[in-house]
Amino acid sequence: MSDWGDEGNGIEAEPFDVDESTATGEPGRLLGVDIQEFARSVAGPALHQVVQKAVTAAVRDAMQGAVDEALDPTVLEELHAQAATAAARAVSDELAALDADPEPVDEPTLYYGSVDEFVREYLVNAYRRRVDGQRTMWAADWWKYDEAVIRLEALWRSWEELRLNPATGMSVWWRDHADHHMSILLSADGPFAAAGEGGPDRPNTNEKGQPLPYTAPPAGMFPDVR
Repeated sequence: MSDWGDEGNGIEAEPFDVDESTATGEPGRLLGVDIQEFARSVAGPALHQVVQKAVTAAVRDAMQGAVDEALDPTVLEELHAQAATAAARAVSDELAALDADPEPVDEPTLYYGSVDEFVREYLVNAYRRRVDGQRTMWAADWWKYDEAVIRLEALWRSWEELRLNPATGMSVWWRDHADHHMSILLSADGPFAAAGEGGPDRPNTNEKGQPLPYTAPPAGMFPDVR
């Protein structure tokens, strides 16, 4: 194979010139980037970060030195002593609180303030029975009959106690108290035996399903004890 530069091939190679600016780029630029401008844009933040780290380290060292100087062995000993005293006092106070008598629990208040309120608001409405003044007795002025007042007071007080038992309190009250005392109070030979029908207007009787007869007692006879 002959060389293209050989004279024998009849073709003479033409030399070509190289553009130096194309090969190396414009002065201060590379691949279209202004190196000087880029260096300026990067140098500011980088320098700020370096300075900030240096200042932070210097301040930290200075603070540590100040703390070490302030906390000399005497100060540290006093600090430990006071901390130990405070801890011991706190533990002692907590132990004393555990041994102290518990705070008194307020006794539950009465729901009804008197036996009259209990009879008026609850009993005559809850225990509805047909009263005819002959076979079944009741007195609207129940407060005139001592035995009746005592039994009704017992019903009220037992109701106040047992209402605090949400599970079986009311069941016990009806079974052991209400049905027992009310069967006696309503009987023809019970405390209201002499009450009868109560005269021409029959105030001591009622119709089936109505509340038991009731007449308010004299003012102040049964004061509110709540």
